[in-house]
Amino acid sequence: MAVSEVADSEGPYSAGPDFEVAVIGGGLSGIGMGIALREAGITGFVILERAGDIGGTWRDNTYPGIGVDVPAQAYQFSYELNPSWSRVFAPGSEVKAYVDRVADRYGIRPHVRLDCEVTRREWDEDARLWRLTVPGGEVAARYVVSAIGAFVDPKPVDIAGAEDFAGKLLRSSSWDHGYDLRGKRVAMIGTGASAVQIVPEIAATTGRLDVFQRTPIWVGPKPDLPTPAALRRLYRRVPRVQEAVRRATTRGVEYLLIDGVVHHRPAITGGLARLLRSAWYRSQVRDPETRRRLTPGYGFGCKRPSVSNTYLRTFNRPNVSLVTEPIARITRDGVLTADGEERPFDAIILATGFRLASDPENFRRTPVRGRDGFDLADHYTEHRLTSYEGVSLPGLPNHFMMFGPYGWVGGTWHQLVETAGAHIVRVITEARRRGATSVEVRREPAERWTEEMRARLGGSIFASDTCATAHSYYFDHHGDTPYLRPTSSAQARAASASFPLDDYVFTVPAAVLRPPAEEKRSA
Repeated sequence: MAVSEVADSEGPYSAGPDFEVAVIGGGLSGIGMGIALREAGITGFVILERAGDIGGTWRDNTYPGIGVDVPAQAYQFSYELNPSWSRVFAPGSEVKAYVDRVADRYGIRPHVRLDCEVTRREWDEDARLWRLTVPGGEVAARYVVSAIGAFVDPKPVDIAGAEDFAGKLLRSSSWDHGYDLRGKRVAMIGTGASAVQIVPEIAATTGRLDVFQRTPIWVGPKPDLPTPAALRRLYRRVPRVQEAVRRATTRGVEYLLIDGVVHHRPAITGGLARLLRSAWYRSQVRDPETRRRLTPGYGFGCKRPSVSNTYLRTFNRPNVSLVTEPIARITRDGVLTADGEERPFDAIILATGFRLASDPENFRRTPVRGRDGFDLADHYTEHRLTSYEGVSLPGLPNHFMMFGPYGWVGGTWHQLVETAGAHIVRVITEARRRGATSVEVRREPAERWTEEMRARLGGSIFASDTCATAHSYYFDHHGDTPYLRPTSSAQARAASASFPLDDYVFTVPAAVLRPPAEEKRSA
């Protein structure tokens, strides 16, 4: 296939799309993409947000104890530093306020349509644009950017009998603040990052709290201190100081979460596991048997670790129990475990995880249909996941993803958003320069890049036998680990500015290449 092509006919280009770019999702990814487009002079875009407000994760998750699990200095855009973070690890309300402030400062809100879920994406080959089904009609856009985030929807409850429970069912992602847990008998199902934050917050006021654990999680100490007022003033007056802190903190997070895991440095991962097991867990949990069950048997890094100074200690409380017997079913009155014991509860909290962006079921519910019958749900189901730079897929012209297979860059989401945004803007800008109405990544570069990523992950901790019992969402339904990009964030940034544009096919309408009528007559 040639690098540049000419369309067979003009097609109905004169009508044009409603928008040049449609961004799906109004969380950090969508807001960051909108800023990247505006900075590039691309203003004909819309951000389609399914909820009634922007903010994504930080809009939806308001459960007790919600906050970032990486230092706030790393959890911000490089071009928009917040000198006012109140703590090393910012609470969720501050992150939501940051998202709102960024959207206002960069003029993004006028581009946002709320309560506008995209339930179908269909490529129109004749018109060279995407037709998006939204409430009450359709939006046509030349380009589509999927900014739906890493965690799309809570996983459906797959525990038998959940619909029969007569008490209160709570979800971490849609917390009911009107329900009072004080004095109640409460079950927490799940021990991931959300549970690590919720459990210590509610344990002191519940009558009884049983935490149902399938797989323990590595939990390290959390150096969560208030940010001194003098330091906040310094950040405001001398932004270069905060930028240096941001760079150092971001690199530290990347070193811990990426370098030690992807490059599988046993000195890092093994050393951390030994230190946590022998010192931290021992200092936190008094009962040896409870401590044993809380300690992972898999390697550090096989699944995302968390940090807390209070989670492990909560299991020393007399009203808190750790339950590791498998759940047989939820009953009308409580939870029945495989050993035959039924525990009665007034409320059950479900913190059982999310569907990732590459889960085929996301696209059964909201289909994505590309060129020549390409169906994203079928593709993800039947084939090992591939992408080009974590951003684009063959078969989906004029379509980009902020977080595609092998797309997680560095240690924080903001690095990913800035890197993916730079890649996407570069492609669209080049298409504009050429007068192209269609651009699609070629299959060979996408396969080559994906194979390189898989090869690099061949030396990661995921390829070792230490992750066998982790039940980690890093592993997909094909047994691959297409979550992390096994390069440094610096390498990813460089690639976004230097990847060969000829790895894409730019299709230019024939009419664009025809000389004007005056030139034809003079000739």
